[in-house]
Amino acid sequence: MRFDEFIEKHGLAVSPVNQFAGFIVEVGVPPGWEPFDSAVGVRVWACRNDPCIDVFCANAVLTMHRVEAPLDPAEVFTMLAEQQLQSAQVCRELRRELGPAGESVGVEGFLAMQITHELGTIDSASQSRIIPAGQETMIAQLTVTARHDSPVDRANIWLTVRPGAAAGPASAGYRCVVPVITTRDGH
Repeated sequence: MRFDEFIEKHGLAVSPVNQFAGFIVEVGVPPGWEPFDSAVGVRVWACRNDPCIDVFCANAVLTMHRVEAPLDPAEVFTMLAEQQLQSAQVCRELRRELGPAGESVGVEGFLAMQITHELGTIDSASQSRIIPAGQETMIAQLTVTARHDSPVDRANIWLTVRPGAAAGPASAGYRCVVPVITTRDGH
């Protein structure tokens, strides 16, 4: 079952959020990846120096949601992965991993897939953090998408969610994009 189907079937409330109470969410991107205007619960970066930009621009999208129900993190990841795999007509799963989140509570998941599209083969890799928090479940997903033949640096894009104050200035060495979401300039 897809996560959106599960939410609808059970009538659960899901809200986009820009921060998780009691947690710091950080995203690191290499130089050349620039933030775009974003909505609540969504942050977007595009690689402006992608040589494939005229066809398909490499991008990274962070989504953050709070579900008003305690859910099993492993089951949530499985449903999210199925939803992503079904989001494109011709796609194949390359790798799926799930395990305890090293820097936080909950689980971290990884899904890599390739999409066959009229624009060419597109690689997509999603990092997920799913954290049960009392009567809520917090979900952060960072999905990096680029043409398969694009040489842009995708390996140095990362997501961490760790316990800590959810608001305040960014640490030294970081450039703050929005409260609690920061990017490292590759240094």
